[in-house]
Amino acid sequence: MTDRIEKDKVLAAVVRTFFKYFTLGIIEAYADDPNDMSVYEPKSVKQFVVKHFEKYSQTFNEEAFYAFSRMNYLEEEVEEELKKFMSGGNVSAMELMRFACRGDDFYSTMVSEYKRNMELLLCGIFSATPEQASQYSRCSSIGEMAQDNAEAIINRIANKAYEKGKSIKENRNMKV
Repeated sequence: MTDRIEKDKVLAAVVRTFFKYFTLGIIEAYADDPNDMSVYEPKSVKQFVVKHFEKYSQTFNEEAFYAFSRMNYLEEEVEEELKKFMSGGNVSAMELMRFACRGDDFYSTMVSEYKRNMELLLCGIFSATPEQASQYSRCSSIGEMAQDNAEAIINRIANKAYEKGKSIKENRNMKV
């Protein structure tokens, strides 16, 4: 029997990890000297976040879709369910996110965590303290999942969020 973990804890960790590593990627891409610790001060963090605010939701929707789909669907069912879901035509990013969340409780908890983490960033806090991390939105009704799957999902979103944050500057300089 594999160890299990509550999905609300994993959901909170996925959102927190996205914000932390996406912001870190942006800071490192744009900072004149990433070794200058002043770029990690609240005032600087706020400036980076505000300057790239529109990229947060877009990138979150792209990266979290995969994470939440893996949390809520079996690997062998997700492709078929997604085909059915998209058979009606154009689907918005928010509709896709609702699909990945597979229920209102999960979706509402995700929205709450997104807002909470964005508010911290707008206060200049991009790395949650253990106290802040323990204040996540709880929702026992969304169930549990395998611990090893949760760890893989969190590690993937950390890597992807960091890559996307670092690439924003590169993408901005590209001619369309």
